[in-house]
Amino acid sequence: MLEENTPHIDQENSAVNTELQPPTSNTEQEAVAEAEETQQPKRGAKVKKAFAIIAIVLGALLLLFGGIIGALHTKGVQTFIVGKVADKLSKMWDVDASIASFHYRPLSHLVLDSVYLSDQQRDTLAFIEQLQLEFDPLALLEDQINIQRLRLQNPYVNLQSTSDSTLNIQFLLDTSKSDSANFPFRLNIDKLELVQTRVRYNEVLIDQLDLALALPVLSADSLDVELHSLHLRAQMDRLDASFEANLHGDLDSVFAQDLQLVFRDEQLFSGDIAVYYPTKLDSLYIDADCKDLYCNNDLLQDLLSQLQMKPVKLPAMVNNLGHVHYHGDVRGRLENLALHGDFTTGLGALKVNGDLHIDTTLQDIDFCGHVSTRKFQLGRLLNQSDLGMIAFQAHVDGEIDSIRLTHCIADADIQHIEYKGYTYKKIHLDGELLPEEVNGSLNIDDDNIQLNISGLADWSEEDARVDLTLRLADFQPATLNLIDQYPNLRLGATTYISLYTSGKANELLDNMTGYVIFDTLNIQNGAMQTTMEQFKLLVDSELSDELPIHQLRIQSDYLTANLSGAFAYRTLPATIQQLVHDYVPTLVDAPTAQKTNNNNLAFYAYFRDLDSLTQVLDLGIDLPSFPTIKGFISEDNKQVGVQAYIPHINTSGVKMEDITISLDNQDDALDFSMYALHHLPKDNPTAAKLGDIKTTIRVTAAHDEVDLSLELGNTDSVRNEGVISVASKLSKYHNKPKFDIEILPSNIILNDSAWSIGQSTITYTLADQVMDIDNFSLSTDYQLITADGTASKSATDSIDVVLNNINLDYLLSYTEASKAISVMGPVTGKAKVYSVFSEPMLEAQAYIPNGGLNGVYLGDVTAEATLDRENNSILLYGQIVDSTQHMVAEVNGKVIPATKWWGLDITCDSVDINFIDFWTQGLTANPQGRGYGHVKVEGQKRQVWVTGRALAKDAQITVPQIGATFYMTDSIFLDSTSIRFPDITVYDQYGNSGTFSGAVNHDQFMDITFDLRAQANNMLVMDLPAEQQAFFYGKVFGSGDVHIYGNEMDCQIDVNARTEANTKFFLNINSASQATSSSFIQFIEPDTTSHYLLSLLQPQKKEKKVNKPESRMRLSLQGEVTPQAEIHIKLGADDGIKGHGEGNLKLVYEYPSENVQMQGAYTLHSGQFSFSVGNIVRRNFTIQEGSQITWDSDPMAPTLDITGYYHTTASLRDLFGTESSQIATDRTSVPVNCVLHMTDELFNPILNFAIELPQSDESVQSQVRSLINTDEMLMRQIIYLLVFNRFYTPDYLQNTQNVGLNETYSLLSSTVTGQINSWLNKLTDIFTMGFNFRTDGEGETASQEYEANFQIHPINQLVINGNFGYRYNDLSNRPFFGDLDIEYLLTPNGKFRAKAYTHTVDKYSLRQANTVQGIGFVFKHDFDVRNKNKAKKEHSSRRKRGQETTSYESNDSTQVQTTTINP
Repeated sequence: MLEENTPHIDQENSAVNTELQPPTSNTEQEAVAEAEETQQPKRGAKVKKAFAIIAIVLGALLLLFGGIIGALHTKGVQTFIVGKVADKLSKMWDVDASIASFHYRPLSHLVLDSVYLSDQQRDTLAFIEQLQLEFDPLALLEDQINIQRLRLQNPYVNLQSTSDSTLNIQFLLDTSKSDSANFPFRLNIDKLELVQTRVRYNEVLIDQLDLALALPVLSADSLDVELHSLHLRAQMDRLDASFEANLHGDLDSVFAQDLQLVFRDEQLFSGDIAVYYPTKLDSLYIDADCKDLYCNNDLLQDLLSQLQMKPVKLPAMVNNLGHVHYHGDVRGRLENLALHGDFTTGLGALKVNGDLHIDTTLQDIDFCGHVSTRKFQLGRLLNQSDLGMIAFQAHVDGEIDSIRLTHCIADADIQHIEYKGYTYKKIHLDGELLPEEVNGSLNIDDDNIQLNISGLADWSEEDARVDLTLRLADFQPATLNLIDQYPNLRLGATTYISLYTSGKANELLDNMTGYVIFDTLNIQNGAMQTTMEQFKLLVDSELSDELPIHQLRIQSDYLTANLSGAFAYRTLPATIQQLVHDYVPTLVDAPTAQKTNNNNLAFYAYFRDLDSLTQVLDLGIDLPSFPTIKGFISEDNKQVGVQAYIPHINTSGVKMEDITISLDNQDDALDFSMYALHHLPKDNPTAAKLGDIKTTIRVTAAHDEVDLSLELGNTDSVRNEGVISVASKLSKYHNKPKFDIEILPSNIILNDSAWSIGQSTITYTLADQVMDIDNFSLSTDYQLITADGTASKSATDSIDVVLNNINLDYLLSYTEASKAISVMGPVTGKAKVYSVFSEPMLEAQAYIPNGGLNGVYLGDVTAEATLDRENNSILLYGQIVDSTQHMVAEVNGKVIPATKWWGLDITCDSVDINFIDFWTQGLTANPQGRGYGHVKVEGQKRQVWVTGRALAKDAQITVPQIGATFYMTDSIFLDSTSIRFPDITVYDQYGNSGTFSGAVNHDQFMDITFDLRAQANNMLVMDLPAEQQAFFYGKVFGSGDVHIYGNEMDCQIDVNARTEANTKFFLNINSASQATSSSFIQFIEPDTTSHYLLSLLQPQKKEKKVNKPESRMRLSLQGEVTPQAEIHIKLGADDGIKGHGEGNLKLVYEYPSENVQMQGAYTLHSGQFSFSVGNIVRRNFTIQEGSQITWDSDPMAPTLDITGYYHTTASLRDLFGTESSQIATDRTSVPVNCVLHMTDELFNPILNFAIELPQSDESVQSQVRSLINTDEMLMRQIIYLLVFNRFYTPDYLQNTQNVGLNETYSLLSSTVTGQINSWLNKLTDIFTMGFNFRTDGEGETASQEYEANFQIHPINQLVINGNFGYRYNDLSNRPFFGDLDIEYLLTPNGKFRAKAYTHTVDKYSLRQANTVQGIGFVFKHDFDVRNKNKAKKEHSSRRKRGQETTSYESNDSTQVQTTTINP
């Protein structure tokens, strides 16, 4: 129609164009105008005609369109059209195609039903239940096909890979590309909907896929996608997955941004993916940026199960990984993906950089690349609790087939790995692993092990071999926590292993040949070491038609052994089993393994030089001799023989000699015998009772009969001997052994007591576990034990046991229980035990007259146990009644065997608590008092709970370590987890009080912790008598606090205390060692003193177990010594320091290091020390106030800074001799002080001497100073004054007439004075005195002088010193003289004092009176003591270097330095 109208349109246009041409002249224009006027009626008629024609044409077109529309709605037309379309598609693509029907809505809507299309292999490619199409026809005018909506209802798509790795949809894609160039329209789809779509891709079936998206641009080379919604569900064990993404790309590349894959409400993937060539599997390439790739064991297991359409069980280690996340890149083709990223798991993080190949079945996985981690829990991955963290860098090339490692090559550096709590470092691994082969090397360069292993183990072929070289050095297994014993053990060796075998699996051992060699095995345990030069294990096998000929040899420094013969290793157990079966077939079944040949072999073993090995390893076995063993087995002759001899062995305190063991089967019986002489340890109660025992054991077995005899004998004074014989027969009962045992009448002597074992029988059937005991008895003269009855699982079967007058303490003496308890009184009673082999139930009655516990009488004891069958329990009751019929204790209880629960209610009413002395020996001594209270004890299995309250009334406890006795009446409280002491008040013997409180906490009496506090207020805390070797003793009154806390492995004791009045403490340093001889002062050696002190402080050591750590204890004592305390430091039998003073001392003691440290200073206010002169006389020096003893660390090495003076009266005539007339005083005898200053260490002091004339005028002192002007003269004067109480007369001034007599008198008076003071000290220590007698001169100048001096110290605060005498001299008008000083301490620390004195006045004194008196108050305080001491030490050090004084060497090693002090 368009073609027909075209010319007409052109003519009109031509006419119009002609009319529009401009006229050439006016004449022409006029002619045209006239013509138009004549033609106007004609043109109107033509227009009407044209409209009529157009109307007719349009009407025809409408009728034609309507007819077509109507025809399209007829079934015949529809069938014709869809048939033509399907046929066209089938021919075009060489496939099968069909469309059931279609529906058409004019211009916009088309519906196709049941659309089917196959692939070119005639398999279903697609089936669509209904296709709905809505389009915009006007878009065709713009060369566009605009599909507004395309909906596919219930489509099914079957995508399959063809043989050339292309999809079966490829022909459609090829057609689309070929026709795209000639396609004149642009196609876009506003909305594409896939509803309930099913898609199969090879073996993967997606059961439901719902999709809504837009394709704004769709062409052969361009694809734009806008995804509105997508839901995917696969009906495979309720697998439910969905994903969302923004897609764009074309047929060669598809890009998905912000892709999120969700499976079972878990996000498995988020990230961006680019897929290149998605339609060609062989060319498909993936480039993924994984923001998070996640899985866990359950998700992965379900996913793989559904993808493979069969159950998949992942290894346990996958589950151990926990939640796994991967962050990184994945690039490459399916057969080779490159991974570069980080895995984070529940066990740690892994960094991966390598190539991964996974086949389409997800069964075969290959990986090649680098893997590293800084911290990964390898032990948890492998379910190995001994393994811990690992850090490594490795290159790995491995293959996994069906979750099984088939091949792996690894080169790894392991920075550290934890095993059994130890961190190994510096490990390198290089090797190849196959299912049946390992080849490589391992090197460890750790501080505690150097190991190198290299070699091959191959069992892939029929012939298997192992070739290994192992080098080991500095191997410390205890440090590596591989063993609990031997903490100092070190090993080193080089080992070569080469073994070869062949044959079937059960023949490998029999066909083995080769060797194992240890070359130079070094064993070091602490300071002990031994070396085994060689150890060779040689295996030879010679194959034969029958049995192989074997020889197994061991050659080493300690053992030579050989096993040889014609035998098979695998059948040796059957040979031994058959051998025993021949004699006791009921007990040992015949072997089930079939043997084709008999085994015949011989063996021997010789041991030597085992002492070095057992000593280094501390095995507790002493084998000084050479044990041997040899034997043979001959199945051909049915003979066996074994002999062993050990001349001597010591183990666990038991010594055995002449051990002979023999086994043979002569005389148709299997005979075993063993003889040994036992030297039992004396610390074992049973061993101590038995003494040395000769033991012979004989066992004979034949025809299911076994005879046994045990013979004992000894030669000690206490007899232990006898023979016990038992005969038994074996038989079958219900196809299990039955034992008929007859105990033959026997007599034995134990500890000189004769016991008789009566004849009895015992029958035991293993099938029903029933034992019948018929009339068993054990008796002596007055004691009897019998047993009779049936033991089984039945509640009605029972064993009756009768005890008559049994001495329990005698029986306990043979057991370790004797160390824990001692029971008084004979026991008489009976018991019936039910269901012995299941849940034993008991009925019993027992009576103990005059019973006691641990040597303490308690009363008559009655006990009974009754059976409560209704409740399946045992009821317990017991009571103790004393001689007055007062019930002092009562016990009620119950036992439930089924639940293993038991409980006791214990009530005590005035029980003598002295019985606890047996358990507290060493901690307390002789506890006294009465006990009251109610305690409930419950237990189940291994758990015990104790609750209640216990009262100790009028109790007294002595602590032997300190000698003090404490008194109390108070209660302690117990609950299931603690023992509490609520502010218990304790008293000493003087009524002074203190408190004790705290708690001991425990968990089933294990894991014990404690927190205890004690406070004392002027209590007697030490009261030790003087003993010859006692390190310290005396009475100490103190106040302060004690805090004891910690646990059984770590105890801390903090003491903060001060001394109180009436304290007298003696420190006996002389008890530690012998004093050195020939010394002015007897010094003692300190070597053993500190050890003695430690032995007093440290707790009693228990036997240590190697695998247990030692307990620790720390004592911290902060003590304030007050002037009220009198301190004695004894340096010899009568030498020492005694005084009063003050100071703060700190003592720290640590165990088990046994470290003792002491710090602080003790300043003396008053006192005296003894000074021995050549072991002739002993002088007491009065200590000058302010003297000090300082400790800096070692308690036995204090630093001294002590000044003392010996006061005497000496005649100046002895000093001046022939010039005595020039003396500037009429007191020829004047008071003299011999001053001694001791500094430096106690055991190496520096001594400085001086002479003072305290009451003489300056003129007299000047005269004396002029005579004593050298160190040598000073020492002579000191010696004379100390020994003879007189001055030494210089040679040039001597009048020799009376010199010897005067010295004799002086020495005699000194000796008498010393003896008197010794007697007085035994009576009282508050009074000392001395006597002097002197003669001098001749004629008119002759004189005699008698003098007595004394010191009285009645109380700590009061000191009285004085002397008085009579002088006979014709020239003297003052025959009597004397001095008296009285000093009283107004304050305990001595800072404030009152003092009074009276002294005799010298001749030239300005005073006219014969005496002078005084009274006053004194305030004393030391300033800058530390700097003063420092200056003294520096001064002393300079003197040591000889910078200031000369020295005098005594006849011992003590250096005495002297300094002259102006008198």
